[in-house]
Amino acid sequence: MKERRIGVIGVGGRTGTMFAFELKRTADVLGIGRDIEDIQRKKLFIERKGAQPKLFEEKVITDSQFLNSEFLPEILFLTTRNPVGRIVKYYYQKIKEYSLSTNESYFPTLILSQNGIVTGEDAICALKEILGPDYKKIRVVRLVLFNPIDKRKVGDSVYITYSLPIRIGFGKISGPGDLRDIALIFKKANFEAKQFLSEEIKNLEFSKLFLNLIGMASATHGFSIRQGFQKSEIFREEMEALKEYIKIVRASGGNFLNFFNYPVRLLAFFFDTLPINFFLPFKNYFAGLMSKGREGKAKDLTEIEYYNGAVVNLGRKIGIPTPINQRILDRGS
Repeated sequence: MKERRIGVIGVGGRTGTMFAFELKRTADVLGIGRDIEDIQRKKLFIERKGAQPKLFEEKVITDSQFLNSEFLPEILFLTTRNPVGRIVKYYYQKIKEYSLSTNESYFPTLILSQNGIVTGEDAICALKEILGPDYKKIRVVRLVLFNPIDKRKVGDSVYITYSLPIRIGFGKISGPGDLRDIALIFKKANFEAKQFLSEEIKNLEFSKLFLNLIGMASATHGFSIRQGFQKSEIFREEMEALKEYIKIVRASGGNFLNFFNYPVRLLAFFFDTLPINFFLPFKNYFAGLMSKGREGKAKDLTEIEYYNGAVVNLGRKIGIPTPINQRILDRGS
């Protein structure tokens, strides 16, 4: 297979920088972003845990330069934060204009790596608005990432830190063809990647959100997962929020999946069927299990609308109240 051309949108941020760095071993990568000053100043470093930091030196352009260069990506890897609709519109409007001006059919694959359970739907709506019926020619891939990534500043330098291997789940939402080329890219990059069928994608999103919800109640109180779980009242709130979520997922026709070291289906079964008091003696064990890799840091609240807010919205849609998640959302917003 010839080297594929991948544009990573969101380079300069944690996820985009990591993917651009790791995919360079298997593809011709171009970083695209708004915040690339640290890269241009040669102050952005990749720090894989257990290894010496490396300067991030990949090719980068600003978003306004997209398609003004000689690099025409076959795959667009969208790593920016939610919401994705306006970003998808921005890039695919440029793609549409390029196609019209060159009289060439250009329909690059779109890979979505955001958290949440509405990302795929938002992206499809945006593609329909920009491309009309041609949106069906875009292969849309959903990806979820399981590695925690840290970004910290030391002096005037910035460090993106994570552990290997990179663990992901992915599958096709819509569009033509299969994902053999995408799977091969991930394999050559030494990712631990599990492919899911199209009909499993929503359950994949539900399962990842289950993991994302853990620690949000603690964070709204200003605690890390380990600190919050040690307090019985916060641990109880964490469990109540998960019980609400499990209930509405199943009421909506969804289910949970197991992947890698995360037995989400098993945890959901036990959390749903056993009383919270049963888990109280094990709260320190769960704290260690769920905070692995976070090194005592509280979870980021900037996307709480796509975590607890997504639970509230789904509950409202199917007519099931979610007062615990609403309380966490109100406190963290």
